[in-house]
Amino acid sequence: MLTIRTILRDYTLNDLEARRIQRQLDQLGSRLTGWPDPVATLMLTGDTARQQVSARLRVRLGHLGGHLVGRDVAETADHAVRLVTEQIERQFERQTARPKPRAHEKTPVEAAIDPVANDGGSAAGDTVGN
Repeated sequence: MLTIRTILRDYTLNDLEARRIQRQLDQLGSRLTGWPDPVATLMLTGDTARQQVSARLRVRLGHLGGHLVGRDVAETADHAVRLVTEQIERQFERQTARPKPRAHEKTPVEAAIDPVANDGGSAAGDTVGN
């Protein structure tokens, strides 16, 4: 279950916005069911001069998990939260879709650096018959 902490700065949520935001965060929480103790911190900052709301959402995927962060600005709080939850979902999909190398395999970066793996065992610049 996703634990949610909400911080409001210079902004007051009405009931409709609060329900919409809660629904979006619940949908995000349902995607994170496999992670132990995910924690989300949502910060909403109002800008009355520009009539905009800035949303920052930080999701920690459990005690040893990674962090996902999304930031965006919109005219309403629920729209800004929808935009940052979409960013978090895309980051989560990229993170879970990335294949992890096995312990005995080299990562693509390690394989590119290792000259023995690149040219079949001979060092660069070796010529035959000299």
